[in-house]
Amino acid sequence: MASMWNPWRGCKKCSEGCKYCYIHKGDSKRNTDTGEIVKTKDFSKPVEKQKNGTYKVKSGLVYLGFPQISS
Repeated sequence: MASMWNPWRGCKKCSEGCKYCYIHKGDSKRNTDTGEIVKTKDFSKPVEKQKNGTYKVKSGLVYLGFPQISS
């Protein structure tokens, strides 16, 4: 089974392709500033362990977020 891990939250529009991005529209509905790029509470999750000693993020397929930061 695949895991999901998003170490960052936020995005800056950097190209014409951003015009139809769903992230900005969804965040505006939740009254969230998409332009503010911050670490999530799960940032260190891949190296954290459970009480039984196993890692919180299992090895194998891990889907990551897709932040793009333009300079």
